[in-house]
Amino acid sequence: MLIKITIVQCQVGQELSREENLLIFKRRPDFVILPEYFNVDPNLRDNIRNSELAIKRLEYCRVLSDRFGATLIGGTAIETDGKQFFNTCYIFDRGRLIGSYRKTNPTLNELRNGIIPGAGNCFDASGNSVVQFEKNGIAFSIMICADVLDPDNFASRRENQPDLIFVPVTSPYRPNDKVRDKFGRDRDIFLSGARLASSYVIKCCAVGSLWDGQLQGRSLITAPWAILTRVPPVDENNPRIISLVLDINELREFRAKSTKAISSR
Repeated sequence: MLIKITIVQCQVGQELSREENLLIFKRRPDFVILPEYFNVDPNLRDNIRNSELAIKRLEYCRVLSDRFGATLIGGTAIETDGKQFFNTCYIFDRGRLIGSYRKTNPTLNELRNGIIPGAGNCFDASGNSVVQFEKNGIAFSIMICADVLDPDNFASRRENQPDLIFVPVTSPYRPNDKVRDKFGRDRDIFLSGARLASSYVIKCCAVGSLWDGQLQGRSLITAPWAILTRVPPVDENNPRIISLVLDINELREFRAKSTKAISSR
């Protein structure tokens, strides 16, 4: 079973350009992922304002999913239940909301600014708790940015055997960062996470700036056995659209063999 993933590394708070829309449409992806905080005002760190803006922005994501005929991992938005605020990823399929996931591990800055941790579970379109999502026989899960820093978040997903884990990210620019350090984090966090979860992991980063902080984008796709593609450091400040065809049967065969090897020890 082959599926095509398209990562849209872009600036937050903006609509996609006509050229970006055409490029994504022509690639005919099964899944499209946008970065963390795609649905906020990048110039104003105001939870009330951004939770109100999310209504308009999420409608735009719904339209994109219909336009591309794909399942869209719509980055994240600020969600409120009327009392509290969450950093929430919404998932749309061909113009229809199918579910959401709240960030489990907000950063210290997010906590200071009123974002509280989600419970670590997914929700369907009706708000019911679900283990993960499924589309055309493909099981997938969501993690958001700093969720990946806790290896247990990957390990806990392995039991449910997700084929894909999508990770919308915003990552602060580090001017003195060395290439070996960047690649080291990709290996130690994302490749290791894919191995723990026995799943493909798809990271989508934002570029530009967010709330006066410059971002860096090194989006990637990794299997449990290797990093398959990534935006190189030379392009980490630029918008990029990358696509890759993934073999789900290959992943499942790998998972079955690795599970058998572990159980035989």
